[in-house]
Amino acid sequence: MYTLDELEKQNNEIIELCDVLCVLLKEPSLYNNVFAIELMNRFKEKVWMHLVFEDNTIYSELSQHPDADVSVVVNEFHQSGRTIKRQFSAFIRNWKKYVESGKEHDSIHSDCSDIFTLIRERVRYENDKIFPLVKRLHAA
Repeated sequence: MYTLDELEKQNNEIIELCDVLCVLLKEPSLYNNVFAIELMNRFKEKVWMHLVFEDNTIYSELSQHPDADVSVVVNEFHQSGRTIKRQFSAFIRNWKKYVESGKEHDSIHSDCSDIFTLIRERVRYENDKIFPLVKRLHAA
């Protein structure tokens, strides 16, 4: 099981990758760049692994908590994770199609911006709401 410190470290790495990719991918000619592709693959792996581990650790632990207020937060957390997984998977499929075809896809530019915003919001939610909740419940 991952500790909160490890999950927080993963969040920081994910945000750093978001920052770098946002700058790189403002230039469409870099979408097929081998280093941009490598960074995107690293981003994909980190985000996906992070979401899966959260489901297996934080969600599974907090879903057992008897407090109704905790249940509301945990259900919202879980639902947002499912939504992100679905949207992130679609984004990665579109990204791969774009890279493989080398053709311009009008939506890829906005898709990148949208997914980075979504991931940043998720990280902020975890850092502001979920991780403090877990810490508070473990301290009790």
